[in-house]
Amino acid sequence: MKTKVLIIGAGPTGLMAACQLKRFGIDCVILDKKEGPTTESRALVVHARSLEIYDQMGIADQAVQEGEVVKGLQFIVHDKMVQHVQLGAVGEGLSPFPFLLILEQSKNEELLYEHLKKLGGDVWWQTELVTVSQEAERCYADVNRNGTSLRIEADWIIAADGGRSTVRHQFHIPFEGDTYEHIFYVVDTKLAWRWGHEALSVYLSKQTFMALFPMKGESRFRIVGILPLEFQNEHPEHFEQLIPYLQKEVEVPLSFSDTSWFSVYRVHHRCVENFRSGRVFFAGDAAHIHSPVGGQGMNTGLQDAYNIAWKLAYVINGFAAEKILDTYNAERLPFAKQLVHTTDRAFSVVSSDDGYNRFLRESVLPVAARFLFRFTVMRQRIFKTISQIAIKYDASQFIQNDSSGKIAVRAGERFPYVQTKEGKSVYDLMPEPNFYAVLFSFNNKKEIEAVKSLQETYPFLHVLDLSDEPKISAVLKIKKETIVVVRPDHYIGLITDKGAAAVTAYFEKMTR
Repeated sequence: MKTKVLIIGAGPTGLMAACQLKRFGIDCVILDKKEGPTTESRALVVHARSLEIYDQMGIADQAVQEGEVVKGLQFIVHDKMVQHVQLGAVGEGLSPFPFLLILEQSKNEELLYEHLKKLGGDVWWQTELVTVSQEAERCYADVNRNGTSLRIEADWIIAADGGRSTVRHQFHIPFEGDTYEHIFYVVDTKLAWRWGHEALSVYLSKQTFMALFPMKGESRFRIVGILPLEFQNEHPEHFEQLIPYLQKEVEVPLSFSDTSWFSVYRVHHRCVENFRSGRVFFAGDAAHIHSPVGGQGMNTGLQDAYNIAWKLAYVINGFAAEKILDTYNAERLPFAKQLVHTTDRAFSVVSSDDGYNRFLRESVLPVAARFLFRFTVMRQRIFKTISQIAIKYDASQFIQNDSSGKIAVRAGERFPYVQTKEGKSVYDLMPEPNFYAVLFSFNNKKEIEAVKSLQETYPFLHVLDLSDEPKISAVLKIKKETIVVVRPDHYIGLITDKGAAAVTAYFEKMTR
């Protein structure tokens, strides 16, 4: 059989890719050897940027309703609270979703799978990839579907098949990195302790590290920590075996009950050198794996899929030249490498046994936390970083700053969250996966008509005139006639004060 895009793996990354392609009407096949969506909770945190994508898809409200909004972040060292931050206040005005959302991977998969079916798609469950190959113009995948061998011919492949990616192995793609010395445990359980259930808690001491994520349900937490030394060689089968050791290591009283999931695992940090190999694109854990610090993994995979899907759709629909596909690696690889490095360093501080890192986590980190969260600018910077709304794509070849004015935004950045004079989100004015030419401070009617006429040549372009929105212009510090071209992913592709001619030149470069 033939398809335009074959997606290997139906975790959050693969499901997001399928949903996005279906939004553009692209024929695709998504397969997975599992029987259905993941039932284990696994990844847990959904950040603001991912929720903004969900909002564009129309599923953000359901995600928030099914999840647990984290109201605070607290650091506990030994038996003392050293810092507590109200997250809603920190992110207010930066995103429509100024918080962390606890929504297990299993529920994200269910949400995305149901949305995919509403769009007319489905997953080939119980279908295992056997071999994969590619030629100059097409790809081939031999699969085993419910015991039947089948060959799939596709124009493109998205490999979203996890950290042990079969696609990556068969194409002999290096996956450079390392494995942490310690073994870790993860458990979903009820916990009664003095620090409550409202905040995401980080507990640090000489003996141990724990991250406690509040889940939906009274006193229910996801807890990630270092496996006690007594179990490094012989892993426990049940969480109850750990409880006496944790109660001894942690310097505050702990009372556990009603454990629903427990696992022991090693943490790796690895990354491919290129997210693209010919007609194959790697996304999510197939491209990068890293420590769980900051809850970045699932969110990064969702955004990998979001980034490559609209570009593939534009190429398939004839709206863009194939060279735009090179921007996937140019945009996502630098962030993935930075993420692997920063989470590795942070994870080493909180988990390492050496004296230097123990000193950092017990003495320096508490002081730094109190200092950094004291200032609004620093709190907002931390929120932007963790929520992934601060990611920039300024190294991409289709990112162009062509304005002589000094304004508050740059091409390559996500179009900032601002509200109209009616109090609506500016994202509500750009709901479809199109390019938008957003006009600011325009009085020249002839030039406005010239920009609007471009919609006849470029059917994927919509014109949005915000010249009567002085509040938005003030936030962006735009004081003269300026056009901001916003991509389907709400990132800025072009900023220009040269009028319709500059917009024309931008799209000619992209389409030829």
